[in-house]
Amino acid sequence: MKKYNQFEIFRFIGAFSVLFFHVVKFDNNIPVLFKNGPIWVYFFFLLSGFLLSYSYSKREINIKKFYLTRLFKFYPLYIFSLMLLFKLSGKMIYHIFLIQSWVFGKALNYNSSAWYLSTFSFLIIIFPFLKKIQKKYPKMFFSIAVLLNFYTYYVYISFINYSNIDFIHHAINYFPLMHIATFVFGMELAKQVEKLKSKKYYSYIVVLYFIFLSLFNQYNVKIPYVSTLVTLSFFPLIVFLILDDGIVSSFLGNNFFVYLGSLSFSIYILHIPIYFLYKKYISEINNYENFIIFFVLIIIISNFTKYFIEIKYYNFLCKKYNV
Repeated sequence: MKKYNQFEIFRFIGAFSVLFFHVVKFDNNIPVLFKNGPIWVYFFFLLSGFLLSYSYSKREINIKKFYLTRLFKFYPLYIFSLMLLFKLSGKMIYHIFLIQSWVFGKALNYNSSAWYLSTFSFLIIIFPFLKKIQKKYPKMFFSIAVLLNFYTYYVYISFINYSNIDFIHHAINYFPLMHIATFVFGMELAKQVEKLKSKKYYSYIVVLYFIFLSLFNQYNVKIPYVSTLVTLSFFPLIVFLILDDGIVSSFLGNNFFVYLGSLSFSIYILHIPIYFLYKKYISEINNYENFIIFFVLIIIISNFTKYFIEIKYYNFLCKKYNV
């Protein structure tokens, strides 16, 4: 099993939860952890910072290769998702250049789920520089990570009651600078994990903590579970998963779960345009029968795009530009 395979199923759960959040409006009885899409976006940012930092903890970053391989990985499918919407206008320029989350009022235009990709692109750009700072000034980086997370949470809590104002809603939810803290905390978590040892009994803790997280999401009414507090809540899950040497990580790393995880980006980036087309040409999704048909369609299309767009164009572009 590859070192990170145990995380793949959580990528799929996250992508599915975001899809469910956007599509299913007819059932309020689903467990909150599996229908609250926004909390899983924080998980994506945290896990990305963690895995990138963990991967480059003992090797240098080739800037050209780092940037190009990541661009080639997601950009062809992203452009395909925009083409599916058939909405051509001058405003699309923000989305072509992935700057929509920087421009107030544009983050949710066209493919609304792609605001994440806009913000993530910014985090990818600054990652090599953040990694240099982390390696050269580890104590300062740790302090900045902690302070940045407290400050971000304070800002979010201070303005959440005014989120009915479009400008503020965009600023606290989609603006890239509001997500640096989560990404940086993921990087710092990877640094701290290097000091810990793997244990087989972490398997039991993973299961217990996931149950706790599900119950907390379901029944918490007092604690404002938003912003970087969501980030902190996923810390134990990531730590115990990466350190687990027991049966749970082996089970989570099975081929079927890895396969589902490999579809997560396609599911995430395509579900909005396909939902738009499904509603226009087939039906509203107002019951589980329609939802199942829609979800099966998403899985079929995601398989197609994975092999004929994601993998094909990634290999082609990497070969063309010698990276």
